[in-house]
Formats: sequence, C-alpha cells, structure tokens
Amino acid sequence: MTGKKGKIIMFPQTKERLMEEVFAALEAKRYKEALRFLRAAEQLGDHSFPVRLGLAVCCYELGDYDEAEWRLAALLDEQPNNSDLLQMYLAVLLQTNRYSKAETVIRAALRHPSLSASLREQLHQLLRFSEKMNARTLPPAEWKRVRRLLESGDIAEQLQLIKQLEKEDIEPVLPLLKQYLRAPEKSPMAKTMLLRLLTGKQVNETVTVEKFGRCMEVVPSALDEQTETEFASSLLGRLEQQLAAESPSLYETAADIWLRYAYVLYPFPPEPADAAAWLAALHWMASRFLGLDADATALADRYGVEAAEMETLCQNLYEIEELSSL
Repeated sequence: MTGKKGKIIMFPQTKERLMEEVFAALEAKRYKEALRFLRAAEQLGDHSFPVRLGLAVCCYELGDYDEAEWRLAALLDEQPNNSDLLQMYLAVLLQTNRYSKAETVIRAALRHPSLSASLREQLHQLLRFSEKMNARTLPPAEWKRVRRLLESGDIAEQLQLIKQLEKEDIEPVLPLLKQYLRAPEKSPMAKTMLLRLLTGKQVNETVTVEKFGRCMEVVPSALDEQTETEFASSLLGRLEQQLAAESPSLYETAADIWLRYAYVLYPFPPEPADAAAWLAALHWMASRFLGLDADATALADRYGVEAAEMETLCQNLYEIEELSSL
C-alpha cells in the first residue's frame, strides 16, 4: 500500500499487497511504478524468482541494461533451460552491442539437446548476426576519429568521446583504449571513466592501468567497484561521524573532496590505508576551502597523527582536486 509521495506504508501482509500492486503496474506497463514496488518487496526480504524476474524486466523496459543484464544472467544460471529467460538475456546483450558475449551465450545454449526446433533456428540466426557484427571492422575514418580525440590535449573532448562510446561497439577500437589506459601522461580522470566503460561493456581481456606512477593489471569484467572502493567508502562513513554534527557544510565539503579523490584514483586504493591521517587531511582541506581558520598542528593532534604526514596527504588531495576541476 502507498501513502503520500509514494512512500511504502508497512501494514500486515505488506508483501502480498506489494505484489498485487506490481502485477497491476506491469499489466498497465507502468514500469517505473512496478520497479518501485519490486524494490520495496526485495528490501522486505522477498528474493523469490518472480520478484527478481520482475526487476530484470522493469530494468530492461526502462533502459537500465546493465542491471537487467546481471539480473538475467543470475536467473539464467538458476534455470539454464528457460527459453524465455535466454531470449530476454540475448535481447539485452544485442541491445548493448555485446556481440562477443552474445555469441558465447548462444553457442552454449545450442549445446542443450532439449531446445525446440523453432528456438534452435532462431538461435542460429542470432549467432550468424553476432558473428557478422563481431567481424566488423571500424571504418578508417572512425578509427582515426577515436585516435585523434584520445590524443587531443582537450580533456573535455576525451571525456565526451568516452561518453559517446557507451552507445557503440568498442571492440574495434579496444587496442586504442587499452593503449590510453597504460600511457602515463594521459588523464587519470579520463582513465577512470574509460575503465568503468570497459567494465560496463564486460571486457574480459587484461588491461594495464597506470596512474600517478602506480601500475596495475586488471580484467574490467571482473572488477567489483564496491570491493575496490571499500576503504574509501568506510572512510566516508567515519568522516560523517567526525564532522556532520559539528558542521554539515564542513562535512559536505570534505566528503566532496574525498569522493573526487577516490574517483580519480580508481582502481587504485588510497595510500596509506591510515584512516586517521586521511580524516585529518580532509578536515584541514575542507576548512581551507571554506575560508575557516584551521591550525594544522592542532588538527594533527586531534586525530593523533603527525603534522608532516597530514600535510603530505593534503598535497595529494590538492593535486587531484586541480585535475578533477579541469
């Protein structure tokens, strides 16, 4: 049941009522409304197949293909012979130009002996289409466009290009993108955006990322952003405990600085993994940004860290702050 402003009101048999609302919304193709009810049902602990399938369908219909893809993949793992799930999953992969993955999924499905003749023929047609799309080469003019923009000194142009590539098949230009990630002189912020693009495209090749003199080999499809940013997230919580009650504006400024720092640094973790030192540095930086008097030695003492270490971290924060403002 819903109240004012669409808030879920907790009454007896809430789950049952929610599912009634879901079915009504789905039947009327009100997918945003259905999605809201389904998320509420999931939060109430309903992880049943219909709820998870409904979430996948709503995400697909609303254009959130990334969530639809991983949800359908999980459902298909549970029911590998479910032809409806298979067709929905392939529709998402083809909609998002993930032809290599679609080809892999189709080949695996064709090995199932229980497929109907009509579905088998449909899968063969999709396989031929996926193979054709995988064999495409980017026109020379397009290849040159990507190279020219990646080599441009204009960071805004580079970021715009990476944004445009979200809607395109990146397979033909993947070598250029990998080259950009390992070039030490290229924008760390653009590299973060590019790496997240490769993760979204489920690129399963090893790529080398170099930032700030640090080098790492990663497989984008295997990256879990929540895990990779665990220290940054936990520190954000501690920052809120330290500053939010004392000064909301100080906390918000410090949090913004930290989030930009973690974004530009990704997938590398902040070093050192010393929460107290980072808290002191962020407190001092935020105070300076707001024009507040802040004694570095007093702040270092408050957090139990060395003033010299705090100032070094402040310098790191300041450098990346400048980069992210370009």
